[in-house]
Amino acid sequence: MAIEAGAGSIEHGCYLADDPDLLKMMADQGTFFVPTFEVYEFHGTVSAPHMIARSLALMDVHRESLHKAMEAGVRVVAGTDAGGFVHGDNAREVEILVERGMTGMQAIQAATGLAAECAGLQKDIGTLESGKFADLLVLEGDPSKDISILRNRDKIKMVMKGGDAFVDKLPAATGSPQPVG
Repeated sequence: MAIEAGAGSIEHGCYLADDPDLLKMMADQGTFFVPTFEVYEFHGTVSAPHMIARSLALMDVHRESLHKAMEAGVRVVAGTDAGGFVHGDNAREVEILVERGMTGMQAIQAATGLAAECAGLQKDIGTLESGKFADLLVLEGDPSKDISILRNRDKIKMVMKGGDAFVDKLPAATGSPQPVG
């Protein structure tokens, strides 16, 4: 019903793989899919026994929905399920997307540009472009090749929010700048 009514995004969507017509409709309409895998992982480890069993049973079904959505051309976004469980590790959702079949770059895009577009904030955030807020991480390593570095605090060298540095572990510049390359 929500897809037929033109909803901009579908959160969770565990059983989307069961209906290829809905996935086609989502792709055609530009409806985003926000699987929020982390909430199922959380409930699969720390909830009441009936919730643990249900969460674990949904994992394979949910993975299949992700694969079918991607095959159908549905735009997948990393989400948080705000209010559903403990927060503070959004990078885990990105990591799970890779574990479930996305490439590192697809998962990064799901958490940045596509997430901003899903939230209607693409004018201000989501990509590095002139005129947008400078919200970024400087990492030691390439998260498109090893997504786990997003969760490794030793690999996070700088965090910027709105152009202001909140974490800066980069070495101070010394001497004359040298060209890169």
